[in-house]
Amino acid sequence: MITLHPLTAIAPSHLYQHQHRRHLARPRKDTNMNQLTNNVWRLALVASGITLAIGGSMHPESDAREPLREELAEMTSDPDWWLSHGFVVISTVLLAAGLWLAVRRQGWPERVGRPLRLAAIAVSAYIVEAVFHFGAGVDSDALRDGDAAPVAFAHIGLSMLLYPLMGAAIALLGARTFGAFTPLRKPIALIAVAAGLAQATVIPLTLALPNTELSPVFAGSAVLLALWSVLTAFAGFGTQAMNSPSTASEVRITTHHVDTATSGAAPR
Repeated sequence: MITLHPLTAIAPSHLYQHQHRRHLARPRKDTNMNQLTNNVWRLALVASGITLAIGGSMHPESDAREPLREELAEMTSDPDWWLSHGFVVISTVLLAAGLWLAVRRQGWPERVGRPLRLAAIAVSAYIVEAVFHFGAGVDSDALRDGDAAPVAFAHIGLSMLLYPLMGAAIALLGARTFGAFTPLRKPIALIAVAAGLAQATVIPLTLALPNTELSPVFAGSAVLLALWSVLTAFAGFGTQAMNSPSTASEVRITTHHVDTATSGAAPR
């Protein structure tokens, strides 16, 4: 006949209690990690806004006194062209990353989900234009001498499509968030609408009105987009990770198991 030691007989219940006490303590670490990962999109938007503001402030000036080719030749010959548009490329990549992270975390209201995804797609596509815009500097001499300038004119062609596309997507996102924001945050949505409309119309206006000085519109759209990025990061939608029904039910189930274990009840 095998005799069990008394400690062995009660070991399973004590082991169960110990495991569930450890499980109860784990959510705090998991919560902190979830909060960090759920808010990475905010860091990306802040960095995007800052780098765009820096790059925009360094952009060579234009006065529209000369035809587009000559104006572009003058701007691309400026030493600040490379650094300015390098910051713009980085800003665009960060903005696309921030929007995609926001899509993935699903922390924005459901009715904003589709416009948010469209904005992420449009900004991602705009990266191509930003790179060609940056690279147009290699054609500076060709533009001045009247030679072929494939990179510079690829930039112009892409801007005719992607400026309006990205601008419209940002304006739509702003319009949708206006209805979802609290009253104090609605101005942030209006900034997005203004930034998007400015970006969507500035290239068509430049082509339609070649002798009109539109640099303030370019600068204004950049400033508004940078401001919207930063304000959305700090005052935008929060994460729903800890407020979702599935997470709340998991916490309740865990608490119930620990309570039953502590009271000596057998788990179901």
